[in-house]
Amino acid sequence: MKRFDQIGSMVCLIVAAVAIWQSAIIPLGRISKPGPGFLPFWVGVILALLSTTLWIEASLRKPSADKVQFLSGEGKWPYVVFTGISLLAYTGLMEILGFRISTLLLLIFLFWFVGKQKWWAAFLGSFLVTFFTHLIFRVALKVQLPVGLFRF
Repeated sequence: MKRFDQIGSMVCLIVAAVAIWQSAIIPLGRISKPGPGFLPFWVGVILALLSTTLWIEASLRKPSADKVQFLSGEGKWPYVVFTGISLLAYTGLMEILGFRISTLLLLIFLFWFVGKQKWWAAFLGSFLVTFFTHLIFRVALKVQLPVGLFRF
């Protein structure tokens, strides 16, 4: 895991360097009046800081004898397939059922069936995530979300 973190942090550092370099070519502007290069520049700076921090942390970490087992256990692959199918169904049902209903159904499925949460936690978590996502995007940011056939 140590080696993967080091490699990943170096790739992110290269991406950050390219982002900083390319965004410095276009006008940055000021904080009160940002230019087109302002956001990419600062995202690159933050990415560079985070990837440097990860590289230092990974370099100081003692090597672990434990190997990370990704989906190697019995019966884990069906959950990956079910998640992929549910995401495809979600995109297909978004226009029909609308954002709120399709998101609620997707999250209930993922929390309850895939995540193995208790039924009440799955329903409560799904409702809260859907509610706050709708509140942020539809109400606060005024993003048009699909309403579906039920206009809900």
